[in-house]
Amino acid sequence: MVRIRCADAADEARCRAALERLGLSPEAQLIPMAGLVVRDASPDDVNEALVAAGARGRAVARERIGQLVGWLIDREGELDGRVRNVRSLVERVLSDAGLKERWTPRDDDALLAAARALHERIQAEGAPFVSWDAFVDAFCVAR
Repeated sequence: MVRIRCADAADEARCRAALERLGLSPEAQLIPMAGLVVRDASPDDVNEALVAAGARGRAVARERIGQLVGWLIDREGELDGRVRNVRSLVERVLSDAGLKERWTPRDDDALLAAARALHERIQAEGAPFVSWDAFVDAFCVAR
């Protein structure tokens, strides 16, 4: 499932059209947030279709992964004693994306190792794209 946050009614129509062109069936969603949801799709593919269509709506998972990247940049790699923060950010990606029933964060040591590795990658590549699959592989395990 991929949740999409739309800017307004016109943007929701633009998002819906873009997703339908991709062969997806967007559904309206009101709870826990207003927007659209599509099933059995990659957040990266959904987001790419929205961007290509000029929609302002974005896959919530992509927004939250961006927040994790921003948080790591702000901390400048100083992650000692911050595993609760990393766990909270990962849980928020999963929860807001509607995928907490499918994935759960890794154990504390693995979360910190993944966060440190991602920070090193950010430093080396200058804020690289972190795909949904890369996020899940690094920070999550299947339930």
